[in-house]
Amino acid sequence: MSAANLAAANVPSSGWRLPCGFTFVVLALSLCACQQSRELAPGQIWGYDTRTGEGASTIQILHIERGTPLGDVYFVSVRALDVKRVGRKIRTTEVWPLAFTHEALARSLRSYQWSEKVNRPYLKQLDLWLRAARDGQAAERTFTVPLKDALNQIESDRPEAEKRRFAEVLA
Repeated sequence: MSAANLAAANVPSSGWRLPCGFTFVVLALSLCACQQSRELAPGQIWGYDTRTGEGASTIQILHIERGTPLGDVYFVSVRALDVKRVGRKIRTTEVWPLAFTHEALARSLRSYQWSEKVNRPYLKQLDLWLRAARDGQAAERTFTVPLKDALNQIESDRPEAEKRRFAEVLA
């Protein structure tokens, strides 16, 4: 093929050409959008926007309570933490279950990792949340802030975080 024919083959009929870098950026953004648009489901492990020093921390979705007055509420386990409770001598590596609105959780998620069977007992805490929701107190028991902000609230022993922390604490 001649140089002229080769050049003509790479130019669309409109006469303009997309730069190669632009095409790569569009492709990369498409892949990211697909990653974030994954349907959330129990058992999924996700990387999230972590706090400094907790880059290996992940969350597992334990349960999704659909159609609540707050929308879908996600009960999650947070793993590989470094939480030191102020005023107490508790050092935590895992906290569960924590309840988040869909919006708060979506602002936290970064990358899907894998799925595995949920093997954490959370039904007692779910029942407590459901009873609170029936009494009109679902908002008091659900985080509406991103995960790292919720962890900071828990670590600082803020009263609003304590109500939302049904958590079993594993050291």
